[in-house]
Amino acid sequence: MKVDLKKLKIEFLSYLKSERGYSEYTLKSYNNDIGLFIDYCSISFSGYNIDLDWIKTNTIRGFIASEKEKVYISKNIKKYYSQKTIERRLATIKSFFKYLYNFEKIKDNPAMYLKMPKIVKSLPDFVPEHKIKKLMEEPIKNPITNEVDGKRDEAILEMLYATGLRLSEILSINICDIDINNQMVKVMGKGGKERIVPIGKVALNSIEGYLKKLGKSINKNFGDPLFINKKNKRLPKRTLQRRIKKYLALTGIGGTVHTLRHTFASHLMDNGADILTIKELLGHSSLSTTQRYIKLNRKTITEIYQSSHPHGE
Repeated sequence: MKVDLKKLKIEFLSYLKSERGYSEYTLKSYNNDIGLFIDYCSISFSGYNIDLDWIKTNTIRGFIASEKEKVYISKNIKKYYSQKTIERRLATIKSFFKYLYNFEKIKDNPAMYLKMPKIVKSLPDFVPEHKIKKLMEEPIKNPITNEVDGKRDEAILEMLYATGLRLSEILSINICDIDINNQMVKVMGKGGKERIVPIGKVALNSIEGYLKKLGKSINKNFGDPLFINKKNKRLPKRTLQRRIKKYLALTGIGGTVHTLRHTFASHLMDNGADILTIKELLGHSSLSTTQRYIKLNRKTITEIYQSSHPHGE
């Protein structure tokens, strides 16, 4: 029986949003990847209304091969999509067909026969402790636009370093999510999982200073987005990415928003925090993800072992 692939994509995305609690940023990536795949299928099968049984494992292989050969232009330079992007495309397709199989829209899952390549994860970059002060001063000393935006960017940098939040998490925060008395912030993590994260006085002071510049306060503007642009709208993802990248570059460090998340974890590890606590603070669902940070400071781990274990010396 023929079905409309575009309609199936909408149903799949709706399922991910309502049942799995995926963020808007993740849904956007899924929408793009599935859209590319069904466009490929429409060319292969002469239209979007097809019998799902026509899609075989080799169809998916053909799509992945075509994505590897695609070229795009970035800063007047021709580039191929990275291995990470190709792997994400395949992961999205596998998720899509798993959904189709689980909801009995197909009898056989052609994507299950494709293995995900093993990704070699490099150690995350992080900002050395002695450069943190310089980084935090950058938005005030060298504001990219104006003084108010500089105060906002300072508060964002302080908050990223103090909490280790993800990009999507910090952008979704409202003023009411800040508990200044208990020094906590409520965040919505991956999969719609809510968690409470401690936040230090330095970051809180920066947030209050920024809100004061806006003529706002934590008590009076409870329901407003915390970080906004000049149009009083929630700060866009791209804007935050560009500005943080620029500040990191100005300090001679380099990196992205995620660099500060890595910095948060590695500095906790440097100062003796246990890995289970770091896991909870980062909102990781798997300990294996957090274990990447162990490799950042073997010396600290050895010192803790020697001082804590009865036979450690």
